[in-house]
Amino acid sequence: MSNDVRSKVRDAAIALFAQKGVKATTIKDIARAAGVSEGALYRHWASKDDLAAALFAAEYTALSDSLRAAAGSGPAPERLRRVIAWAFGLVEAAPDRARFLLLSQHDALPLVPDGLETPVDVVCAIVGDGIAEGSIVDADREALAHTVIGAIVLNVQSHVYGRQTAPLGTLAGTVADALLRGLSTGKGA
Repeated sequence: MSNDVRSKVRDAAIALFAQKGVKATTIKDIARAAGVSEGALYRHWASKDDLAAALFAAEYTALSDSLRAAAGSGPAPERLRRVIAWAFGLVEAAPDRARFLLLSQHDALPLVPDGLETPVDVVCAIVGDGIAEGSIVDADREALAHTVIGAIVLNVQSHVYGRQTAPLGTLAGTVADALLRGLSTGKGA
């Protein structure tokens, strides 16, 4: 399968999984939307669930590089502020991708192979840097990172389900300010 065809399959599957859910989407739906035969899909993935798991792992771990780049360098609180803005921007720029990742995480997250860097790892590292530099309170790094991630995910979830109607990009500063008031020591921000 060429990279172009693989991209078409990925895009079609993500859009359908985001719109209909993995359970309601069929291989036939994906093949039709991607313009390929069902057999071509089965030659590369044993089932629709295998395709969904592979797509989730690839998309989820690819977020790590993008997230790290968006965070940039500098004091950890400012890097976290950029992470929040980037994450909210992603939802607006690629809503199907964000919806697919959000709605698939419960089933697919446990299937992500060990050893792959995830967005959680990136946020944990930033928080750890902040603790080391004295800009973030000295507390459990993972608990603090999950607090940041939780604020992002719950706002995205509310947006995806139509409960949060304000554009997420307009809320990034407010969410970052609220989080950083609780996390920051006031140094390096």
